[in-house]
Amino acid sequence: MGKTFAYDEIGARIRDLRGKDRQKDWATRIGCDQGYISQVENGVTKPSLSFLKGVATITNASIDWILTGRGQRKASPHPPAHDYAGAVVSRRDCCEDETLRSLSDNPKLLMGVERLLKMEPLGSSLLEAIGEMEEKKVAGLATLLGIIRE
Repeated sequence: MGKTFAYDEIGARIRDLRGKDRQKDWATRIGCDQGYISQVENGVTKPSLSFLKGVATITNASIDWILTGRGQRKASPHPPAHDYAGAVVSRRDCCEDETLRSLSDNPKLLMGVERLLKMEPLGSSLLEAIGEMEEKKVAGLATLLGIIRE
């Protein structure tokens, strides 16, 4: 007989991972309804694979841990980032905590960055180019795109 899961326990682990974040914000980031998250957290609904992948992505939690409560809570860490010369660079050195907070607090902004990253290699190249531009040039680009008016 196959392994059965205690969906109320899975829901409790997901709720624990969500912490103080709102279900509504998670729903936007994962691409599901807030009600679905509530049902999963209360053990009423089985979490889908895409939902589990979304939770794992935004929390860096192991899907195995989410499902069973066994093993490592956090997934294996990402490999270190490298600068252009090949030196290892801490992820904290790459961007400030405030930037990460802004991304996590603004689902539309996060979705925009995610969309660009999925457009390999063009999206990543575009983000890197904007990151290296002077503020005046970024403002000019925003004006050109109609985002701001001079």
